[in-house]
Amino acid sequence: MKSLCYCFFLLTVFASVSAQDEPFLKNIYKYLENPRMLELNQEEGHALLLPFNSFPEALNISRSKSAWYLSLNGTWKFHYADTPEGTPDEFYKENFNDQKWDTIHVPSNWEMQGFSDPLFRNISTPFKPNPPYVPREYNPTGSYRKNFTIPQTWKGKEVFLRLEKTASASFIWINGKEVGYNEGAQEPAEYNITKYVKPGQNTVAINVYKYSAGYYLEDQDYWRLAGIFDDAWLFATPETHIFDWVATTDLDKSYINARLDLSLDVRNYSDKPKSDYVLRATLLDPKKNIVKTITSGKFSILTLGRQTVKLSDDIINPAKWSAEYPNLYWLTFELINPTGKTEEVISGRIGFKKTEIRNQVFYLNGVAVKLNGINSHMQHPTLGHTMNEETIIKDFNILKRYNINCVRTSHYPPVNRYLELADEYGIYIVDEVGDETHATQFLSEKKEWEEMYRERARKMVLRDRNHPSVLFWSAGNESGEGDNICKVIEEGRKYDNTRYWMYGGNAFTHPCEEIVGPRYPQLYEFITKTLLVPENVDPRPSFMDEYEAVTGNSGGGLDEYWDLIYSHPRSMGGAIWDFVSTGLTEKVRAVKDVSGNDVQVNIMGRAKLVTGVSGKGIDLNGHDQWVEVYRDEALEISGNQLTLSLWVYPRALSSSAGTLITKGNYQFGLHQIGKDSLEFYVTTDQKHEVRIELPPNWEFNWHKVTAVYNGSEI
Repeated sequence: MKSLCYCFFLLTVFASVSAQDEPFLKNIYKYLENPRMLELNQEEGHALLLPFNSFPEALNISRSKSAWYLSLNGTWKFHYADTPEGTPDEFYKENFNDQKWDTIHVPSNWEMQGFSDPLFRNISTPFKPNPPYVPREYNPTGSYRKNFTIPQTWKGKEVFLRLEKTASASFIWINGKEVGYNEGAQEPAEYNITKYVKPGQNTVAINVYKYSAGYYLEDQDYWRLAGIFDDAWLFATPETHIFDWVATTDLDKSYINARLDLSLDVRNYSDKPKSDYVLRATLLDPKKNIVKTITSGKFSILTLGRQTVKLSDDIINPAKWSAEYPNLYWLTFELINPTGKTEEVISGRIGFKKTEIRNQVFYLNGVAVKLNGINSHMQHPTLGHTMNEETIIKDFNILKRYNINCVRTSHYPPVNRYLELADEYGIYIVDEVGDETHATQFLSEKKEWEEMYRERARKMVLRDRNHPSVLFWSAGNESGEGDNICKVIEEGRKYDNTRYWMYGGNAFTHPCEEIVGPRYPQLYEFITKTLLVPENVDPRPSFMDEYEAVTGNSGGGLDEYWDLIYSHPRSMGGAIWDFVSTGLTEKVRAVKDVSGNDVQVNIMGRAKLVTGVSGKGIDLNGHDQWVEVYRDEALEISGNQLTLSLWVYPRALSSSAGTLITKGNYQFGLHQIGKDSLEFYVTTDQKHEVRIELPPNWEFNWHKVTAVYNGSEI
């Protein structure tokens, strides 16, 4: 039994804006500081796909071997500036001389290549938050250039540029022509560049900004890094092209036989209508034996239009997909023209599964599931946020070895290869939208930010919905409790109605989620507020998206938690925070203590030794650079007198505020308050402070600062 349906549309570009009257760089802040300006001239989101020439090719060779694939990974010319205004004039032009520029590897974070400073933040932003505005005095900006060659065989093809992940905002030029804009670090951006490229050598130029309005939704608990940090590539398609596909599976009441529903979006990029095309879908089992072939009737596509073709059929007793048995089937789609010639073949893998919620219990393929989960960042000690296949495989081998069957991708969608390998290994994925406004959670209540929330959900679901490893979706993490969270879930359901949604908020539950928390509950609270709640009060199952923080010497209570999880059907389990320390590898740089006490002292961050008033000074640029003096008995003051003294050379960036010397927040310290004064504080019976007005020549001059407590006054 099979059915097919055709739906006709005019070809549109989703969330796209027509070309602007003024050049990109004339007023970048109308892009960077506008929460409604998310993207410009981009293609709609879709499943990751690539054309092949034939059915055997689509099954047996990797994407990188396709004749229609061109990687832009590798060495690029690179210029770094502390502010957008430091971007070299007309750097995007074809004949721009970049010979004196640095080089950088793509994909990478530029902080991991020696440019700018890596910053770690949990809740706070690295600057005073004032959405949608970004700091003007310091917004790291990277300018990228690369030459590439379009093969002669691509003549007459549609050519697309795809950037998988770029933090945080970026403008694109091809051969000196403005192409488009993207805002959002963790979601793909794709551009049709057909009219900009030519046979032979071409030039792509990209300007990337660390901070944008979108950065306020990227306030995750991890290292704040920037750059083009995932794959950059080109691909070519015929004028008539399979733009997207989605496969959904449903199991019968006995969970034996399945219904396979396929929906394909076919585009016509030409200025002529196309008629009498046919689509052929082939399902193959894990050993690549053909199980079923489904062929459509003939269909037509309007000029610059698209058509949705739906195919369905029953599949008898397919092997089901689960973490224990990750059975993957192959799907190929052949686009056949009126002469019977196959113009394009694409392929992908699916798993037959069905999720349900009944009586507060979550079921997969009719079986109640317990999730022994972990939270995991895309984080590497030397690569930063650039994740390679070797590390993913290492992680998955560890997870399988210790019976961890679930990963919550905290707190954004993972790289593509992560999901492909999770499909193979059998890892349940909680795929999370890249929205976290931890320092500004009120944005979840602001209507002007709604589309930014929606757009991140849309791109994630459209990219990832064919992966069987995605067990359910997450609407984000610590991004407020407002209605925009409901809009995220509403948007995601438009493109996938087969999976449920949770949300990683700090409230006990959110009204729009279908799977509730809590997170980090005490055991008594977990029992009384969750496990013993009757279905007529709350019919939703419980998944603790975070319930144990195992950093350092911790992790107690696991037996008690899991006794409860196994004994109460409502609990699906939980995910530990987190899998691997999100540290970066840095060299230890020690400074000698000349007091005779031999106290351990280290230079932290990327501070440098430079020429001082006499001897060497430490150059601190204000971006997480300091000198750490470790706890020692010699530093414990037993008397009633104290003197702090140092030479300081303030610069413009350090003029707003900054600590000079401190021992705790309540013991003693010397720091600058705004642009006006210095404060010295000492705590005896209580905290005492004194301030002095800064001299007019404070900046860009050497000054000796001395602070004294003589036992009775400071």
